[in-house]
Amino acid sequence: MGGGSYDGEVARESRSRGGDVFTYRGETSPHGARGVHPLLDARGKLRECMNQTPIVVAMDVTRSRGDDTRIIYAKLPLFIGQIELKGYVPGAAISFCAIGDATAGDKAPIQIGQFEADNRLDEALSKCWIEEGGGGSGQESYELAAYYYARHSKLACLERGAKGYFFFLGDEGFYPEVSAEQVKRVLGHDMPEARPVQAGDAREGFYEQPGATGVDSRAIFRELQDKFHTFLIYPQKSMSERRADIDAEIRQRVIQAGGRYEGVDIRASLIWDNRNDLDLHVVAPSGEHIYYAHKRSQCGGWLDVDMNVRGESTKPVENVQWIRGTAPAGRYRVFVHNYRFHEPDRRPTEFRVEVEINGQVQHFSRTISGKGETGADSEVAILEFDYDPAERPAEHPADAGVYASYNDDVILRQWGEVLPQPHILRIEDPKAIIDVMLGALAITGGGRTLDEYIADMRGREQLDLRQDQAFRTLGALAAAWRTGGPPPVQASEPRAGRSRRL
Repeated sequence: MGGGSYDGEVARESRSRGGDVFTYRGETSPHGARGVHPLLDARGKLRECMNQTPIVVAMDVTRSRGDDTRIIYAKLPLFIGQIELKGYVPGAAISFCAIGDATAGDKAPIQIGQFEADNRLDEALSKCWIEEGGGGSGQESYELAAYYYARHSKLACLERGAKGYFFFLGDEGFYPEVSAEQVKRVLGHDMPEARPVQAGDAREGFYEQPGATGVDSRAIFRELQDKFHTFLIYPQKSMSERRADIDAEIRQRVIQAGGRYEGVDIRASLIWDNRNDLDLHVVAPSGEHIYYAHKRSQCGGWLDVDMNVRGESTKPVENVQWIRGTAPAGRYRVFVHNYRFHEPDRRPTEFRVEVEINGQVQHFSRTISGKGETGADSEVAILEFDYDPAERPAEHPADAGVYASYNDDVILRQWGEVLPQPHILRIEDPKAIIDVMLGALAITGGGRTLDEYIADMRGREQLDLRQDQAFRTLGALAAAWRTGGPPPVQASEPRAGRSRRL
């Protein structure tokens, strides 16, 4: 696809009127209630670009980054106008991709538009479903988007020895394996049987033997970079902001299910992301055992949400709580069982538990049924603690448990295993996304120096603060391309190993 030209005046006029922008909420598609608008439904299809320069803008639309899509829409006329006016790359056509979390059960985990060069871009981008889902694990389905474009896009530029440009916009990690089941369910394609490779092949160790359930994500990112110059634009967040995003997922599930989240002495909340029937258990100081068969205790504890008895949800939650002023002093024990498998593959289930004690919140990330166990045989201990109603810590606990997956160093280390370091572009203000994408195109495609690009920013009267941020963000990229391009990615662990899980 592609062709035509983008009319900036038409685009600006439509934005001044407002209208039907980002209002799509996932009506039923021809493939069922998957949530993807027809313009962004690439299931079973190929996205083709006959233009000189394909550009993919792949946006995280989970809770932590949903507003980035609105920023890009607002500044799309500027983005396209500057590319054409300054000649950063010739004949650009853009495909927008919205990324959620297929593992956490998002209804629209991957949305992919055609490569377009005219005002159809506005329509496609405005129909993105900003689902604001995700699973609170510090990972989203970036690898699934990489797989689609690596395997199911056709680029005419490759025949001329040129590559496209691919921008991931996100602040989390990716899953270490591309799931064959997700490729089939979400993308509508069969993953060819993973194949063994010969010793010495650059791909050695990345592919599983036939019969495996997926392909190592590092291999897919390498394939993607055979087609595209690939970048990560990483908006930084404080840990308090990240903590709010993580907590919001658990809070939302508890409240939507009718449970009590606030106003408690003690609360234990369990979430997981498949149809299996996990059960939350709490033993109170009186010896009472609070669980599905004994939901209300005489000492005030109450299992007020019990889900997936029939496997009805892929975003279930269970919640045990004592209303403020009712929890007795003494020792409590929290643990989890897998009562029954509803998923046919009987795989281990990852889950998260949040325990609040007198306002102090702790998070725990665990896996259950590693060998297919159920009931008491599957028990996973979470926490034992002594409760004193007179104590109420004023400070948050140190960042630990599931919060560790959101640490900048952890996330960027994983991305550094699949992208050259100069292609990881950290920004402080999301409003700089367009400036940084333009700068990356100018430096790697347009032959501009960094100083020349900053002069371009001054010419369009960009703020000094934004110029300074672009200068800091793009410095390493400019230096690398000044000497012939970035060095190859250096894996931080042996080739025969797997990508680490966050």
